[in-house]
Amino acid sequence: MTSKHLILLGTHDNYIHSAIFDAEACTLTKGKTTPTNPHPSWLTRHPKHKDIIYANGHVEGKVFAYKLIDDQGGLALLGQASTGGRGPTHLAVLEDGSEIFMAHYNSGNISVLPLNEQGLFTLSEPTPELIYSPPYSALKHHRQEAPHVHQIIVHRDEIIAPDLGSNKVWRLKKGFELFGEVSGLEDGDGPRHAVVHPNGTHIYVLNEISSQLTVHTLPPEGGPSELIKRFSMLPASDNGSPRETGGAEIVLLPSIRPDGPLMLIASNRDSPSSDTDTLALFAVSGTDGAEVERTKEGWYAGIGRHLRGVSGDDQGARYVAVLGRDHGGLKVFERVGEDGLQLKEVAKLEDIEKAVVPLWI
Repeated sequence: MTSKHLILLGTHDNYIHSAIFDAEACTLTKGKTTPTNPHPSWLTRHPKHKDIIYANGHVEGKVFAYKLIDDQGGLALLGQASTGGRGPTHLAVLEDGSEIFMAHYNSGNISVLPLNEQGLFTLSEPTPELIYSPPYSALKHHRQEAPHVHQIIVHRDEIIAPDLGSNKVWRLKKGFELFGEVSGLEDGDGPRHAVVHPNGTHIYVLNEISSQLTVHTLPPEGGPSELIKRFSMLPASDNGSPRETGGAEIVLLPSIRPDGPLMLIASNRDSPSSDTDTLALFAVSGTDGAEVERTKEGWYAGIGRHLRGVSGDDQGARYVAVLGRDHGGLKVFERVGEDGLQLKEVAKLEDIEKAVVPLWI
């Protein structure tokens, strides 16, 4: 296992940056920067061709395929396509590499593009049958004036799509057959992102508007799920007063020891009561997805401002990258303690501008 890790950084800018984390020296250094279309705010990797990286173009409604050309984060453009919607915000590739799904915040729809054996787009834009618009009914909150699909989760033979605007988490077959939804959300929750327990029995939903983490069952047949638990993601020092944006990212990291707990991290943004934002920390049973509790510390504070990007490394998730878009830059934490449920900052790179998503390579 190498001590050096390449991290690609999507941005709210016109670039994809990169950084090299040296775990042995506990340092972060800048890698290469690739000019892109505006706001490549989500990055994902082809499951088979590990040197193929996909990025959205949020402003112009496009998706791009790049080839990673060196260990410094250099990228070469291979192809591009229109996504079939406005404001593509999230991308996910099927495990067999045959299709890429795209969630659109602005137009509220989901689309899919087929990929060839080399991981390249076979169409310049989705045909009508490759675009799905979920149902929507008017809601009271001003952020829920229309559907806003925010994420695509590929889970076994289905697609799970949190829709902040509709206050729903949709469950779809891969041909866009709507066969269920996650039950138990309250008015004004605003589901943004979610993660599924490794055994597939439970789903954990980060609700942006209410700043709540909700835990639900995930019946395999698609029937009504059950709300198990609800937690505030905000520390006691945050009174929960209105803010422009709330929770942003949620990750579920594997245990660092046999039979140990998983670690769930949820990020907060734009606190009106502090200059910096917090990570909410939870322990999750590796065998029973309903067993969720706060860690002893509960939160990690003082990282940066507008904590939008969080991800664990690709070699066991001992290290966690966190991005403060407006302040704080890139920081890497090591999971420490007997169960790996505590975070220790080990490296930082503050002069990274407007970075919002880290992708470990």
